[in-house]
Order: sequence, then C-alpha cells, then structure tokens
Amino acid sequence: MRRVHHLPLGLPLAIGLLLVVALGVAAPVEGFTGFGPMSASEQYGKAITFKVVLPGGAPDRLELLIDFGIDPDGTFVAPVEVAGSAATYTWDASDQYLTPNTPIKYRWRATSGSTVTESAAGSLRYADNRPGLDWHSAQMGDATVHWYGSSEARARRFGDLTGGAVSRAEKVLGHTLDGPVDIFVYVTHDDFFGALGPGAREWTGAATFPGIRTVFMWLGGGSSDYLDRALAHEVTHVVFFDATRNDFHQAPLWLNEGFAVWSEGQNADAQAATVRSEVSTGLISFSAMTDAFPIGARGSALSYAEGTTMVDRIMRMYGDKAMSGIAAAYRTGATDDEALRAGTGVPSAQLFSDYFRSFGAAEPKPVPAASIGPSIVRAGASPATAGQGTSGPNGAPAEPATGQGSLPLAVWAVVGVAIIALALGGLLLVRRQRRQRGDAA
Repeated sequence: MRRVHHLPLGLPLAIGLLLVVALGVAAPVEGFTGFGPMSASEQYGKAITFKVVLPGGAPDRLELLIDFGIDPDGTFVAPVEVAGSAATYTWDASDQYLTPNTPIKYRWRATSGSTVTESAAGSLRYADNRPGLDWHSAQMGDATVHWYGSSEARARRFGDLTGGAVSRAEKVLGHTLDGPVDIFVYVTHDDFFGALGPGAREWTGAATFPGIRTVFMWLGGGSSDYLDRALAHEVTHVVFFDATRNDFHQAPLWLNEGFAVWSEGQNADAQAATVRSEVSTGLISFSAMTDAFPIGARGSALSYAEGTTMVDRIMRMYGDKAMSGIAAAYRTGATDDEALRAGTGVPSAQLFSDYFRSFGAAEPKPVPAASIGPSIVRAGASPATAGQGTSGPNGAPAEPATGQGSLPLAVWAVVGVAIIALALGGLLLVRRQRRQRGDAA
C-alpha cells in the first residue's frame, strides 16, 4: 500500500495571499518629499518649458499653476506627468498665441493623500527672442524703450515723446500712471506682425496692450509725423487704462479711442469734418460702439470720429474736470451711465441726444430684431455627447500624473488571476489525492 501525503486544504490559498503581500511590499518606492530646483525657459512662438526636480519621487498628483499678465483674471492649472524624479510641462506657444513681454508667474502643486504642497513662485517674462532680434534697452522717464538693429535714434525719440504724452493724459484724467511703459520698436513688417500674432488687421501701424503696459511701434507704419502721433495715441491708452480700471468692466471703446485720438493734437477739428460729411448717410449709435468698431473703412473711420468729437464736446461743454470725473467714477465700478453722469451731470441718453442734435443729425434708432419662425424639434435618440475634460495648451486631453508608489491596474489583474489559478489548482490536487487514497484503500 502506497503512503499518500495529504496537502492541507488552506495551503494554496495561503500561498496566494503571500504572493499578494510580497508584490505589495517587496519593492518599496520612496514618496514625495518636496520640490527641488525648478526652471522656466521660452522660445517665442514655439514653446514655454517648465521643469521641476522631485528628489523624493512623485506625489499622487502633480499640477502646474500659471498666471499670465500683471493682474490675471484667473489661473491656468495643468496636470503634469512625472518621469522618474523630475517633471516637465510644455506650453505650446505655436498653438496658443501669447503677447511678447507678458509677465508669467508659476508654481507647482503636489497632492499626496490629503496633504497639498505648493512650491515657491517662479517668474518669467515672455520675450520676443526670434533670430535676428538682438534687443537693446534704455530707461527714459516713464518709458523703457527696446530696439534692435539701427533703430536706436528713433526708439529714443519715442522715449522722449512718452513723457509729454503721459503728462497731458494724466492732467485731463486726474490720475497718475500706475507704472512705467515698455515700448518695443520693430523695423520690418514681418517682425512687427509676428509680435501682434494672428488676427491683427493689415492696416495696423502701432498697437498697445495696456494690461501688460506694452506698446509696439512699427517704423514702416507711416511717416515720421504719423509715428509721433501714433506714439502719443498708444501711450494715452495705457494712462486711460490705469485711470478707469476696475474689477467689473472696461469703459466703452468709443470713449477710450476717442480720448486717445483727441490726445494726438488736443482737438477734434478733422474728426468733426468727418462726422459732418456722414450726417446725410447716417451716424452710428454710441451704444453700438461700446465693445467694438465696424471693420469696414467707413464704419471704422466714423466710429473714431464720433468718439473723438464726443470727448471734445464733453470737455468744452462740461469743463476741464469732466473727464477726470468720468474716470474716477469708472474706478469705483460705476456703469457707463453712472460714470458719464458723474462727469457731466446729465444722463447718458441726454448726452447722446444733444451730441447728434449739435450736428443736425437724427439720433440713430435700434434696428428691430428679425422675427424667427417656429423651430421643429424631432423626438428620438440624441447623438452621443463627448464628456468634458481638461485640455492642455496643445488641445490634447491632459491626464493626471500616476503616482510611482502605486501598481498599475494590469499588474493587479495578473495577481488576481494567479490567485484564482492557485486556488483552483489546490482544490483539484486535493480531490485527486482523495481519489488516489480511495483507490489505494
């Protein structure tokens, strides 16, 4: 008679459990211990690259927080993958345009369990460092002028003119410039429009981005006299931005552009002639020039002319303090009607009506909205709707970082299958041994 060795029934299960424990603890991974050195670099029109070292390994989740501009409206948050003991995030500047000279602040945020850790803040100024643009700079009163090539003399003239333009605008608006202005002088058409980015109109000869206190001038935009007037115009926009800034809304475009054009020569004689020539055709309502001007040549020219002549009329009819009163009201968050009334003492409706009457023009009336016929909605299955997710700057879905201390789902699936196989194998072995014992008996 053969001796049969009995295998305990629980042994296969115990072996499986030991395998699970071994897989879970055999390769301990060092956890997140804080942030090491971090850096940011830019290549204009291509990419901004952010890097950070993670000496102790990856947290459960890593994010990059970016603030664009001097006073950003919000913070851009991007999930970032970790590779080993470092992480890199790339902002695709070829896909999402960013204005040159934009200040950037950034910080990293790590989450491990319930603990959230933020790095110190880093900073970067997005420079137009395209090949061939060898920038030089000079501080000149309220302006820092930047030039390349042989344009230093013209750049310094812009610096000299800035002080006078700023002083005149400050006096009228009753507000001091909040900080210096950067003026970048471009020589060629391609260099200039490459800085403005997509959507710039082809007739643009100068441009201002008040939110980052930056003016771009193109030397090929016009004659020397034109460039002098354009410089005063653009710098005035920055003063106006400071004087009317609030947390709720911007002053209407007709007031902003009207004051900038008026500031070029401190009068509106040429613009008044333009308005008079258009009376028979019809003028534009000021409510239609709050956010944008018409694109066409006639509509654009008339919008600038109406804004300029209205600003001139306000100062002539309501005194030297009218514009400063309007600006001060905007700084408190007043509505357009409240701000105009604060400076002139009359409701905006009367202000507009009196303006059109002064030119012998009928006041423009809103065009009735076209009626819309009944819509037909057919019942039935709705098409599938894609889920909403976070996208990176390149438009690709951004995935959260996977912690290095966790095992991938596929590994756990293999472990589970192995446990089941061991358990079934053990049961089959026990049954076989029992049959052999019965046969031996």
